[in-house]
Amino acid sequence: MKYEFDEVIDRISDPYSFSFKWKDPSYILDELGIKEVREDVICLETADMDFKTAPEIIEDLKKLADHGIFGYSSIPDEYYEAVCGWYARRQDWHFNKEDIFYCPGTHNAVATCVKLYTKQNEGVIVLTPCYGYHGDVESQGRKYVEVRMINDGNEYFTIDYEAFEKACEDKNNTMFIMCHPHNPTGRVFTHEELNKVAEICRRHNVLIVSDEVHSDIIRKGQSFEPMMKACGPSGLIAATAVNKTFNLAGLAMTDLIICDPKLKPTGNDMYSMPSPFGIQAVISAYTKGEAWLDALNEYLDENIDVCIDYIHSNLPKAKVIRPEGGYSINIDFTPYGLNDREVIEKIYGKAGVILNSGLFFDDWRKAQVHRACLSSPRSVCLKAFERIAEQFKAI
Repeated sequence: MKYEFDEVIDRISDPYSFSFKWKDPSYILDELGIKEVREDVICLETADMDFKTAPEIIEDLKKLADHGIFGYSSIPDEYYEAVCGWYARRQDWHFNKEDIFYCPGTHNAVATCVKLYTKQNEGVIVLTPCYGYHGDVESQGRKYVEVRMINDGNEYFTIDYEAFEKACEDKNNTMFIMCHPHNPTGRVFTHEELNKVAEICRRHNVLIVSDEVHSDIIRKGQSFEPMMKACGPSGLIAATAVNKTFNLAGLAMTDLIICDPKLKPTGNDMYSMPSPFGIQAVISAYTKGEAWLDALNEYLDENIDVCIDYIHSNLPKAKVIRPEGGYSINIDFTPYGLNDREVIEKIYGKAGVILNSGLFFDDWRKAQVHRACLSSPRSVCLKAFERIAEQFKAI
C-alpha cells in the first residue's frame, strides 16, 4: 500500500481539529514577547505530526466508533501481546505482560515515577539542552538538576561524564531522566554510552527513567538500542508509547516497562483507566502499522535531508546537522551576530514561523538556537524555511 504524506491537512479551521500547536500557539508567542504574527502562520514547534495516522488504525477506530458504547474499559491480553510483540520484532527487546504498566501520557508517566521513587526536595538529573521535564519534576516538589552536554561546535552533542558523575555523587540526587533518543539534540546513544551512564548511576544508587517514546523514529543508517536491553533492568524504568510513532499523542497511551522486581508498583500506585479508543489504537498500531512506519521513516529522512540542504544553501551562516533520531532539527543562528530579540522578531514576527527556542530546552544559547519539527508535508516545511531565509538574506 502507498501511504500519502504530502497531503496538507487543515488543522486550524477544520471543526474536528483541536490541534494544540496550530490553533493555540500563543503560549510560545507570549513567552517570547511576540504581539503580532502573520495570519498565514506556519507551526513547526510541537512534536506531533501533520500526517494522518496509518489507515489501518483509522479503519479499526471507525469500527470501534460504530460499536457506539465508550464506557469504562479494561486492557485485554491482546494489548499486552501487541506491545511485547512489537518490541521483540522491532528492537529485539523482550519483556512480559507483567512488566507493562499503562499511564495516561508520557508526562504523566515521568511525573508518576518522580512521585513514587523520589522524596520531596530530592534532585532529578537531566542532560541539557533537553525536552522540558521541568513540570514533571518540579510539580512534585523535587529539584531539576541540569548537566550540560558537550557541543562539538557543530551541533553534535555528547555526554560530559565527569559532570554527570559529580551530579550523581550528590546523595540528594536520586533519579536520572534519560531522554533516548535525545530531544532536541537528535542523538541516539550508543551501547557504550548507555552502559557508561548506567554504571555511574548504579554506583551512586541513582534510579534511571529512560524516556524512549521517539525510539521508532530513527534515521536511515542508525540503529536504536533500548537502554534496558543494553544495560539490564536493575534500577531502570523505560517509557514507551505509540504517541510519537503513529501520531496518536492525543490518546495518551504510554507504557512504563518495569522488569526490576524491586521497582514494581503495588496497589493503586499507577492505576489509570485508558479509553477504548486508546486501547484499540495501540493494538492496531503494533499489529498492523509496521509498513506505514517504514514508509514514514523514509519520508522523514527525505524531509530532513531536503530541509538541511536548503538551510545550508540559503542560511549559510546557520549551524545544523542531520539528527540520528527523531524528526526535529536544531538550528543555531548565533553566527549571524544578532541578539535574541532580533532573531525572535525575524523568525516569529516577520516570517510568521513558530519554532521552539533554546529557552524551552535550557540551552545556554537561549533564543539563538531553535528546534524545528519536520513532521509536516515537505511543502509546508520548505515554505517555512523560505520565509526564514528571506529575513536573513541581507546579513
